[in-house]
Order: sequence, then C-alpha cells, then structure tokens
Amino acid sequence: MNGTSTHQNRREAIKNLQKYLRRLAASPDRANTIPIDGIFEDATKDALIEFQIRMGLPATGVADKRTWDILYKEYLDTTRDDRETQGLYFFPSLPVGYTVALGDTLTLVRIIQLLLLELRASYDIFEDIAESGTFDAATSDAIRDFQRINGLPETGEVDLRTWNRIVREYSNLDKREI
Repeated sequence: MNGTSTHQNRREAIKNLQKYLRRLAASPDRANTIPIDGIFEDATKDALIEFQIRMGLPATGVADKRTWDILYKEYLDTTRDDRETQGLYFFPSLPVGYTVALGDTLTLVRIIQLLLLELRASYDIFEDIAESGTFDAATSDAIRDFQRINGLPETGEVDLRTWNRIVREYSNLDKREI
C-alpha cells in the first residue's frame, strides 16, 4: 500500500471516530466541539478520553481495539432506531415559491446551517460555515456547491426542492456509512 492510500485510510478512520464520538457525546454542546475533519487533535482526543471514562475504559486518548469495538457498538446501538427516515417539516409551504436567501435571519437558517455542517463530512467540499442563523455568503456558497453536486439549479438559495434534497441527504448519512 502506498503512502497516499495509508494517509487517506487513516484520515477516513479518524473521520469515523469523530462521527461516532460526536453522536455519543455526553451533551449536545459537547458534540458541536468535535470536528469531523479526519485530523486527530485535542478536541478529538478529549472526546475520546471522555468516552473512555464513561465506558469504564482506561482513559488513554488512544483508540485501541477494545475502545474502538465498544465505540462502534455504542454508535450502532444509537442508530438502530434511526433506520427509518424521518422528515423535517420546517420549510414553509406558503407562500408558493418561498426561498431562504442571502441576508435572511431565521431559525430555519440555523437549521440549514446545522444540516450543512453535518453533510460537510460526507461531501468534503464546503468551507467552514458558521451556525449563526444568518444566511451569509459562506452559507450561500455551500448551498450553491450542494446544488451543483446534486444536479439542482445553482441559485445559492434554499427553495423547497433544495430543502428536500438536503433533508434526504442528511437522513441517509448513517445508512450510507454503516
């Protein structure tokens, strides 16, 4: 195996580790501090140690086989009830043709940003977008990238069609990766 493949495999393993730790974080606030970027840094190590302590494992910050097996089993256990795709019905049905666009500041924008941040790990293209609740240029660019990849009109705005695709892709994240 060449060095590039080994590096890519390691990066993918770290992304999986981060995804599992994020899902199993002790609190939602803690989950948001765990990046899914394939880089093993302090936030990932701290989350791993926290998990090891909760599971009664030696708190080494190293994902040895025992830790990995327990982490993966716990992750699978949390996803078993999530196998059925559930809809997110936040998008307004009226007025017809409604879009969320640059400058909007709504709870819906924050939800869109959170979904994009989760999808970022799978798509590996979006720049950092802030979970601000303001539809800014970075959010618009991420939407445009998402639309391009999914064969949607590249408007940089979220209409019902784009919303439904985002929700579908988000709902299928765990199904693709298990």
